[in-house]
Amino acid sequence: MRSALKQELTSLCQAEKDLSKRLHDKSQEAVELEAKILPLQTWAIELEEAAEATKAKMARLEESSTNQEVQFGRVEVELLKQAEKFKKVEVELTEDVTNAYAVRFKDALAQVSCAHPEMEPFATSKCVVDGRIVPRVFPS
Repeated sequence: MRSALKQELTSLCQAEKDLSKRLHDKSQEAVELEAKILPLQTWAIELEEAAEATKAKMARLEESSTNQEVQFGRVEVELLKQAEKFKKVEVELTEDVTNAYAVRFKDALAQVSCAHPEMEPFATSKCVVDGRIVPRVFPS
């Protein structure tokens, strides 16, 4: 019986030793896995921070873009107003130039008529005498 107890004790000691070795091996694996997980956790945290920073930057860019669109709208309206003003000024200047050319043409026509009364198609009721436009006297 003693020998059976001794053998059972030895067997239990061996089982404990095997379990201790397995426990040690599993602990070692856990340490190795932890060593691999820690950098991955750090990387994940860094990625989350970068994502938050990118999200904030995108929000700022969207706000800036919206502000620029509003500003461009204002500039566009102002440019349209200026274009209308320039169009009016252009029309006025064109009319002024046209009127000035018409007056000068009439003056030149009057000078030609006075100088050459024989040119009946160009005859007008006025002519230029001494730099002044005066009523034309037709020869009878």
